[in-house]
Formats: sequence, C-alpha cells, structure tokens
Amino acid sequence: MKHILAFTAVILLAFYSNAQRRQASNNRLGIALDATFFSLNTDDVAVDGKVGWSAGLETRGSSTPYWDMIFGIHLFNNKFSVQEALTLDEIDMSVIGAEVKLLWAYKIDNREYLSLEIGPAVSFNGEFKVADKRYEDSVITGSSAVTVSSFQETSPVNINGIVGLSGGLDKIRFSAHYHYAFLDVLNGKNALSEELNGNMSYITAGVRFYF
Repeated sequence: MKHILAFTAVILLAFYSNAQRRQASNNRLGIALDATFFSLNTDDVAVDGKVGWSAGLETRGSSTPYWDMIFGIHLFNNKFSVQEALTLDEIDMSVIGAEVKLLWAYKIDNREYLSLEIGPAVSFNGEFKVADKRYEDSVITGSSAVTVSSFQETSPVNINGIVGLSGGLDKIRFSAHYHYAFLDVLNGKNALSEELNGNMSYITAGVRFYF
C-alpha cells in the first residue's frame, strides 16, 4: 500500500506541474477532506453503515470551456457495524484503503462555480477490521451463519464508478459524490461453505481547498 501511494503521489505532482506549465491560471492543486457514509450491498450479512472519513490531494484543470478534469488520490477509513447473532451486540468494524480517481466535470450553464462530475476510479483496500478482537470468532446476523473472521476476508483491488456535484469559488469548493465498487469485495464463506457476495459503496461529502 505504501508503494502504491508513493507512486501515485509522484504521478499527481507530475500531472500538476505539467498542467501549471500549460495553463497556470486554470489549474490548481487542492486538499480534499470528506465525511464518508458506507454501505455494503449484500444479502449475506446485515450491515449498518456509520460515518467515516476520507482525505487526499486533487488537481483540477480546465480542458475546454465547458469541462474540467480532476485527478486525485484519497485515503479512506470507512466505518460500519454488524450484529452478533447470539448476544445481539453491535460489532464495530472498518475498512482502510486508497482510491485513485479521474473525473470529468461538466460546468453547468458554463459556470465555474457549479459542476456535475463523473468518472472511474481504482481502489485498494485492506481486510475488514474489528474494533474489538474478542468478536473475531463470533457469528453475525444475516441470511446464513457467517463468522466475523470469514466476513473479514476481502478482495484488495476494485474498480469504482463515481458521480456527484461540486460547487463553490476558485479557492474553495464543496462536494458530494457517490462511489460504487463494481467488483465483489467479499472473499469469505458462510457455514455451508457458500461464497459470500457483496459490493461496497459509499457517499462522500466535504470540502476542497485549492492553491
């Protein structure tokens, strides 16, 4: 993960430097801070999304009078909970990762302060982490018996689609985006040795500060 982040940061800085040479007045480097609202689309386990966070770097540059292009890397810590089947205890969990994105931003009514944004992303994530390790062997509620340790097993790479809006001024913008992972993230099995299936998605809402 560290090598991926370092490599992407180099690409980001190179992209920004080149953009600055081409059109300095319309290309900016920004810091992004977001709250995240996680969801796992699955029939196998009951998941309750909680508020997490995301932070990263973005470049935003004009490609045509009606379009901007956004390239960025974000670290995320998405949080959620599942329920212990026997005690009904709430088990807090999280997933940490990074997302590399490329978005096209359509300037609504040719205005700089409001844009519709859409594009692909690649995400890298670790396994689902349990806040309290005493629950790692617990069975959690869902359509079938699933242990927490099996539910924790995840695919580390995914392809995301992103759509959302942003608006604001030259130096500060507020944004809200929906992120959907197209590939199955669950690698574990239930008590019947059946494969678990689920797709991650989350909403981000926050602010960008541009230099």
